[in-house]
Amino acid sequence: MMKEITDIDGNEEFIRGYIQRLGFMPEHKFEYFKCLTDEGTPTFLYDEDVGFGVMCFFSKEGKSRIVTSLVEPLAPKEKMIEALERFIKFCVEEKGMDKVILETRYEVKLGLAKRLKEEGKGYEVLKERYSMTWPVFIMKNFDENLSGGKWKKIRYFKNKFFKDHDAKVDDFKDEDKEVLKELVMDWVKKRTASDHAAYKRYINMIESSFKGFDMVKVIKVKDKPVSVFGGWKTVMPGMYYSCVGIYDYDYENIGEVSNVIDLSLIKQLGVEKTDLGGGEEALTNFKKKFFPDEFYRTDVYTVLRRDKEKKKEEDEEPSLQ
Repeated sequence: MMKEITDIDGNEEFIRGYIQRLGFMPEHKFEYFKCLTDEGTPTFLYDEDVGFGVMCFFSKEGKSRIVTSLVEPLAPKEKMIEALERFIKFCVEEKGMDKVILETRYEVKLGLAKRLKEEGKGYEVLKERYSMTWPVFIMKNFDENLSGGKWKKIRYFKNKFFKDHDAKVDDFKDEDKEVLKELVMDWVKKRTASDHAAYKRYINMIESSFKGFDMVKVIKVKDKPVSVFGGWKTVMPGMYYSCVGIYDYDYENIGEVSNVIDLSLIKQLGVEKTDLGGGEEALTNFKKKFFPDEFYRTDVYTVLRRDKEKKKEEDEEPSLQ
């Protein structure tokens, strides 16, 4: 039986327990969950009989009532499809949601679509809204000295940046908050890629002084922040997630410079692997400049229930079924 928690702060210890026991994705993080107010009202759903939990958000899009999951449920691998199915049915049949928006690994999406089709109860997995590719670095392979021909261009960018500017890498300080919030808003305006970039979560992170982060660094030019990046060690042993990377694009190659410094500092933490975060094609192509070792894919997609009385989503998105 599914149960619901809306008082996230009051049940922090309980939710953290689920994350610690069953978490496996880089965004399975309590503080991150709290920051995503741009997705809707944070809610924790759990089923003690099956043994899983879902960090999700309730919102409205026009007249449609929507629930959005934060990546995959906190569930054992062998129960993932069952957990998703129970979550979807609870949200639609008990909570009256019109749409369930999920982000899962590609293979999980296929398994869910197969399961729902076999059941034949009108639930449908629609074609993905968009896909994201997640580059992963094996840190022993990353050369923080940027030696050799393959790093020639990045090495030049880094050396030129520090030669041309009175720049330094500093720890985040509370006094940086207001300037960093301005940096976020300018970053959103100047982005040219088609990537889906929410910004309220970054404002929330700054307001919380990046609570839950293991490292946050700021590049300053003449004491003014022009880049901020940081992340945390995940619930998976030996894995680090670089969650934030926001730059002042007025500074040439600031993205390249920030990422190689980030990776160099992460390596000093002694982790085995680093997840540099998911993105669509333009962002993925940019991150390939740093020679990741592995990739995985997640899809963001809608699940809905088609019935005789409710046809308003009929032609919205093509189906996988």
